[in-house]
Amino acid sequence: MDDYPAVATEPPAIPTSLTPWGIVDMLKAVAIVIALTVLMSIPAALAADQIAGKKDIEDHPTALAIVLALSVVLEGLMLWTAYRFSVQKYGLTLRSLGLTKPSRAGWWLPFALVIGALAVMYVYFGVLSAFGVEPETDLPEGVFDNVGPFLVLFVLSVFVAPPVEEIFFRGFIFGGLRWRWGVLIAALASGALFGLAHVGNPGTLYLLPPVSAVGAIFAFGYVYTGSIVPSIIAHFLFNFLQVMIGLAVS
Repeated sequence: MDDYPAVATEPPAIPTSLTPWGIVDMLKAVAIVIALTVLMSIPAALAADQIAGKKDIEDHPTALAIVLALSVVLEGLMLWTAYRFSVQKYGLTLRSLGLTKPSRAGWWLPFALVIGALAVMYVYFGVLSAFGVEPETDLPEGVFDNVGPFLVLFVLSVFVAPPVEEIFFRGFIFGGLRWRWGVLIAALASGALFGLAHVGNPGTLYLLPPVSAVGAIFAFGYVYTGSIVPSIIAHFLFNFLQVMIGLAVS
């Protein structure tokens, strides 16, 4: 009877060597996201400005909802580029992006990641406050005052951003860098990119250090478990808390 070589039916949860997608693939994905963000933002801003009329966009619920809804579209663009330059291009499964059952740790890990993320944020802003620096929120002032904008923000922050951003920044970017640059540098680099993605304008540059650190923390959750699922849950809990706190103090 002929002997046939064994065929692996499932790829590893997290690659244990260089990923098929490389630096060029990641640069292409980031460049596409940036270019289309700019191109799509211009007509969206013009439409919102037209609807708002003589009012500021932040003071007009419909115009503000349009601006926020654009972010939902851009999140979808991030998801597509991550899939296009990894799974689709190289014939992989979603497991290659960390979408698999965690290999270890239990229910406690997402909560530990959230506690670490919150600690970073509150220590950072506590230090700023101690030096008399009180940065303004990066959210439009009227987002919590009207149902439409708030619902868009809630869906975006709680249901869309956690899975999409973890797939893109942790599964795709960090996953592609860790065996090339090492875990620490890859976590810091992907975290910095994650932080830059949350800087909407020069006035929100203060968000870069803490958000970058949070991204690095979530990357280590991926390393520990071989899955981005705990990080997705932690991201969900973190954003949910932030939205609820914003609603409570508005």
